[in-house]
Amino acid sequence: MSAGAESRKSAPSGFRPEIQVLRAVAVGIVVVYHLWPGRLPGGFVGVDVFFVISGYLISSHLLRSSTQSDGLRLFSFWGNRARRLLPLASVVLLVSVGLVLAFLPQSEWRANLRNILASAFYVENWSLASSSVNYLEQNQQPVISQHFWSLSAEEQFYIFWPLLLLVAILIARRTGRDRRSRLGSPSAAEPSRIRLFGLIAIALVFVGSLAASLWLTATEPGLAYFATTTRAWEFAAGGLLAFIPNAGFETGPPRRAIVVRTVASWTSLALIFGSALLITETTPFPGTAALVPVLGTCLFLWAGNAPGLFSPAVTSRVRPLTYLGDISYGIYLWHWPLIIVAPFALGAALDGFSKLGIIALTILLAAVSKILIEDPFRFGAMWRVTVRRSFYPAAVGMLAVTALTGSVIFGMNQTSAAAARQQAAMPAPSVAATTVPDAPLTPLVADRKLDFAVMYDCFDMGGGEPSSCQYGSPDADFSVAIAGDSHAAHLIPGLKALAEQRGWRLTTYVGMNCDNGSGEACSGSPEWLDSIVHGGYDLVLYSSFRMSATPADARVSYVTALHDAGVPLALIADIPFNPTNSHACVDDSGGSAAAAAKCATPVADALDVYPDGLPALSAELGVPLIDLTDIFCDDSACKLVLGNAIVYQDTPGSHLTNTLSTILATPLGERLDAAHVTPTSR
Repeated sequence: MSAGAESRKSAPSGFRPEIQVLRAVAVGIVVVYHLWPGRLPGGFVGVDVFFVISGYLISSHLLRSSTQSDGLRLFSFWGNRARRLLPLASVVLLVSVGLVLAFLPQSEWRANLRNILASAFYVENWSLASSSVNYLEQNQQPVISQHFWSLSAEEQFYIFWPLLLLVAILIARRTGRDRRSRLGSPSAAEPSRIRLFGLIAIALVFVGSLAASLWLTATEPGLAYFATTTRAWEFAAGGLLAFIPNAGFETGPPRRAIVVRTVASWTSLALIFGSALLITETTPFPGTAALVPVLGTCLFLWAGNAPGLFSPAVTSRVRPLTYLGDISYGIYLWHWPLIIVAPFALGAALDGFSKLGIIALTILLAAVSKILIEDPFRFGAMWRVTVRRSFYPAAVGMLAVTALTGSVIFGMNQTSAAAARQQAAMPAPSVAATTVPDAPLTPLVADRKLDFAVMYDCFDMGGGEPSSCQYGSPDADFSVAIAGDSHAAHLIPGLKALAEQRGWRLTTYVGMNCDNGSGEACSGSPEWLDSIVHGGYDLVLYSSFRMSATPADARVSYVTALHDAGVPLALIADIPFNPTNSHACVDDSGGSAAAAAKCATPVADALDVYPDGLPALSAELGVPLIDLTDIFCDDSACKLVLGNAIVYQDTPGSHLTNTLSTILATPLGERLDAAHVTPTSR
């Protein structure tokens, strides 16, 4: 008996214990990466290992089914997948809603609930892909269901893959000699054709998806990381291994075969662990880098449960390790919500003991979940009587998550509407207003991240088509332009209100990296520079984030070019920086205006840690500087609430809320007048 046959015989009913070891390895490096990213910077490749395993196992199952007498039964397959995966996923999402409401600040609720809803319908990867290319969401706190992106990609694979193979089967049978064979009743000559056409279909997916992955990793890395289309090749790699005839081929005499497979096993683990250690968050991924863990996983699956004391497969006899593989699905589902919630629940950053506690609690929850949720739905006779009944637990779970999440969002919307009505009955807010303790904050803490109104109507998020917006009177005698990055954009609501009050026309030239409007990183370049110079503007305003990623000399060159072209220019000094701990102070107020009004940032942290370069540039060029710092700060601290208005949307981006920006219209107009750059002052 050959070594390969011997190892297969030792795994009754097709069960391969070494795959459980591989699952334990994959989930282990993911958890370690999430808890100690510096120790295992590329631990996210554990997800890629899971993708290949899923592709291999599901393709093997579908291949066997397609050549059996009852053929490929799609709804039975989908029902089994739904019964296996969705009940526990729904429970975790329901618990996550409760954890969000119990422990996370209200400003995090909407983003988390929205993503929980996306996870319930297994489109979380596309939700995160959208966020990853959205400048406004790139620096936000990770959401509690973020790890569902990989499960979403996997579920989409489970829907698409059998359909692909069904098409391959139909083509194989139509092109075969036995044209009378019906789907579900293959002739003896069909299995090889089915395997061949399935292999061709999988190979096409592999090549096409890998090409898309390479291209998008270079051009849109955020989208490439989460998109199913750029990850499908990893599933397909496992599928190719399942469909290639004699993929578990022997390599000569039994002893030599054992040696080759043992070496392959060790090599595969070296590739996987090497990827986890050497790949970092700065490595373009998936791209070519993902080939390494994918190849490693394929090698491990090919090598199988090679016998011998020197084979890694000996670990498959270590029951605690294979048990971790058994509960790896539960470990993956539970660990991330605990990591997200723990710092808020404990009131402190995670230390070594709390991280070990998270691991222990994760394993406990996964073990209990397998006994109480996974196995009863997966193996329970009640849910296997009919194919239709297989879908009931999944449907109920998805509806429960949708109902709970939707009701919470509805309640939040009602609260926001009531607060808006209360604010409308109060005197118009101003920068000098005192805090009314019994009145709500504006915006509500839960809505602060969404309070941006017109700021980004024509804001280039990076790589898009440049566009400008115009506000105010199109026939105005006085024309103003605003140029810069997002810290120019957050002034637009106030400038728009000012333009409407005074009958001006306002034109915007703002976008990501557009504080250097003549550089390649701003998609409006070089058209915008030409438009501003030749636009006949009576006043051009410029502002930039004090922590801008654009090099200082590039910003200076852009502003200098505008000045040297004779543009009537004024610079608006950046607002104070909003550190994370200051931002959290407003969140922790629970919406109490009295508590939030006590939140402040020391001047050293708000102004000095990241100095604003615009005052010096203003002096160098001899152009007016509009400085609003005294509105926010006194000699010792900078406020986070003015009256009842919350100053900042976010941290560390430090963007003004629409509410506060609009309040600035009056003082901004007064300071422009004082700088003699408006018709009133000329």
